[in-house]
Amino acid sequence: MHHRYSGKGEDAFTPVAAGQCGRGRVGVGGQAGAVNARGDDLDDAAVRAALDAVTDSPGFARSPRLRRFLRYIVEETLAGRGGSLKEYTIAVDVFERDESYDPQTSSLVRVEASRLRAKLDKYNASIETGGVAISLPTGTYMPVFTVTEAQGETVEDKTGPSGPVKPRKGLLIAIAAAVALVAIVIAGHWGMIAERVGLGTAAPVSDDAGHAHVRDIPTIAVLPLRNISDAAEDDFLGDALTDALITSLARGASLRVIAYSSSRRFGAGAGAMDRIAGDLGVSHVVEGTVLREGGVVRITAKLIDVETGRYLWAESYDRPIVELLSLQADLARRIVSSLSAVVSGEGAVPVAGATDTADPAAQEAYLMGRYFRNMATESGFRKGIAYFKDAIAKDPDFAEAYSGMAACYCVLGGHGLELVDPREGMPLAKQAIDEALRLNDGLAEAHAFAGIIQLKFDWDWDGAERSFRRSIEINPSYAQAHLFYSYFLEAMGDEAGAVREAEAARRLDPLSLPLNINLVWQYLRADKAEAALERLEWTQDLDPDFWGVHWGYGQYYRSMGASESAIAAFERAVDAGGGHALPMADLGYAYAKAGRVADARRMLRHLNEMAKTSYVSPYNMAVIHIGLGDRDAAFDALDAAYAARSRSLAWLNVAHEFDAVRNDPRFRDLTQRIGLPL
Repeated sequence: MHHRYSGKGEDAFTPVAAGQCGRGRVGVGGQAGAVNARGDDLDDAAVRAALDAVTDSPGFARSPRLRRFLRYIVEETLAGRGGSLKEYTIAVDVFERDESYDPQTSSLVRVEASRLRAKLDKYNASIETGGVAISLPTGTYMPVFTVTEAQGETVEDKTGPSGPVKPRKGLLIAIAAAVALVAIVIAGHWGMIAERVGLGTAAPVSDDAGHAHVRDIPTIAVLPLRNISDAAEDDFLGDALTDALITSLARGASLRVIAYSSSRRFGAGAGAMDRIAGDLGVSHVVEGTVLREGGVVRITAKLIDVETGRYLWAESYDRPIVELLSLQADLARRIVSSLSAVVSGEGAVPVAGATDTADPAAQEAYLMGRYFRNMATESGFRKGIAYFKDAIAKDPDFAEAYSGMAACYCVLGGHGLELVDPREGMPLAKQAIDEALRLNDGLAEAHAFAGIIQLKFDWDWDGAERSFRRSIEINPSYAQAHLFYSYFLEAMGDEAGAVREAEAARRLDPLSLPLNINLVWQYLRADKAEAALERLEWTQDLDPDFWGVHWGYGQYYRSMGASESAIAAFERAVDAGGGHALPMADLGYAYAKAGRVADARRMLRHLNEMAKTSYVSPYNMAVIHIGLGDRDAAFDALDAAYAARSRSLAWLNVAHEFDAVRNDPRFRDLTQRIGLPL
C-alpha cells in the first residue's frame, strides 16, 4: 500500500489556525484553514445541534470511530482546548491507545483525520437548508464552524473580512446526483433500499466471457420458514426448505436472490419489513410457515412488495412428505410467475425443478446435511458429511448430495481454514464432485467447488477459471461462485477483477461476515484503504466479536505502516478464536517485523504445539520465519507446504510477505513446481 504520511511526528501535524475558540465563542470560517477568534454569531448550542445532525447522517451511521473522533474534537474546541489537540491525546482519549503510543511509528490518528475530513466535506456539500457547517482543515485537528445559507453560501461576516462564498461545486453535483437517483428509483420501481448498506437494485449476471456485470431485475429475500409444529426436531425443516427454495429461485437470471446466510439473520418471519428491505437491499420478500403432521407437510407462503407492503399472493400447500422437495420447486415457479410483470417486460423465466431424487428418506437426509453444513462449524461440516452419505446410500444417483458432501470436505481440508490435511480431505472432495457432475452437469455449486479444488489443490489455473465462470453462468445469484472467482483473480494478480467479483458476492449475501471481510481484503490488495476501512466498520457493527473483523483491522493497519496498531488488532483476532491458525501466523509475522523477536518465536512454538493435535499448514510457519529473516527455515516450511498441497501456495505470487525473497532461486523453483504464471 502507498498511503503514507510524509510528515515527521507531532510537529508536522500541529494546528495552523489563526486563533482558537473560547467557551461559548465559535469561530466563523473565512479562508480555508483559518478560524476567526471573534465568533460572536454562534453559541455552543448551535454547534452541538449541527454536530448531532452530522453524526446522525447516513454517511456517519456506520462509522462509530469517526463519530467519536468528531465529537471529541468539537467538544475540546468549544471548551477552549482546540489548540492543544495533538495526535497523542487523540489516540489515548478517542482510540483507547495506552501511554506507549508513539505518533512517530503509528499513523492511526492521521489516517482517521483524513477519513473524517473527507466525510465532513461530503456531508457539507449535501447541505441545502443552510445552518452550521463543521469542517476540518488540512494540517490541524481543530475544527472550523461556518454559518451557511441555503445552497451552501457562506453568511457574510458583518464585522470581519470574510465575504460571500459562491455555491460550492460539490453541492451542485450532489443535487444533480440526487435528482438522477430519484429518476432511477421512479423508473426502476424500487423502494426501501437503505443507503447504509450501499446496495443498488442491479444484479450481477454473466456475459459471454463469464464476467459479472449488472442489469436491473427484481431482488428478493426468502425469510426462514417458521416451524409451527410441536416437534422441536422439525425446526431444521423450515431452514432447510428455505435454503432449497432460495437455490431454486437463484437458478437463472430472472431474479437477484439474497443468499440464505444473509436472510436467515432475521429469523423466521422476524423484523420490520422496511428494515429487512434496507439491510438486504431487496424489492420483494417471501415469508411463511411449515407444519409437518404425520406423512403430510403444509407450507404457507406470502410474497410481499416491500415498497407498498402489499401481498402479491398468499398460498397454502398440503403435500405428502414424499413430495417435500418438489414443493419448493413449485413455490419457486409461483414466485417467478408473480414477479414476471417486473422482469423488464419479459415473461417468467422457468426455474429448476426439484432435486435429483424421488426417495423421501434421501430427501430428508439431504435437507439435514444442508442444515448442518450451514452452521459453518467443524462439527457441522462433519455431521453434514454423515447425512449426505446417508442420502447417497439411499439413492446412489443423488447428484446434489454428492455436491453437498464435496463442499463439506473442501471446507475442512484445503479450503476455508484447513482444519484437516488437504491430502486427506481434497481427494475425497474431488471424487464426490466428479460424481456430482457426471450425474448432473447443471449444478452451480458443483462447478464452483470443482473450481476450488482446481485452484487450491490441483493448481489447474485454466480449469479453475472455466469452472467458476460456468458456475456463474448457471446461477448468477450464487454468491459463493463470485467469492471463489475473486480468490482466483487475486491469485492471478488481477486486483480490479478480484474487487469486482468480491463486490458482486457481497451484494448477493450482504450480511455474510466472511464475504464482507473478503471484500475488505480485496480492497486492501487493490490499494483502496478508505473503502476497506469503511467496510470494516460496517462489518464490525454486524458482529464486533467476529475474529475476522479484528484480523481485517490488523491487515488494514499493517498496510498503513501502523505496526503496533496492527499487532493489537491481530492479538484481538487470536483472542476471539475461530480463525484457527491464520491470525496466529499474521500476529507472529507482525511481531517479527516490529522487532519483537521473542514474541514471534513464541507464536512459532504455539503453532508447532497445535500441529501435534490438529492439522496446521506449514505455510503459516513459513510466514513467521520469513518475517524473522530466517530464509532457510522459511523455505523448509514452504517445501513442507508444497508436499501437503497447502491451499495458500496458490497465492504465493501475490503474497507480500515473500517480496524480499522473490529473487531467491529457491522461490523461483517453488513457483515453477506449483505452475504459477511468471
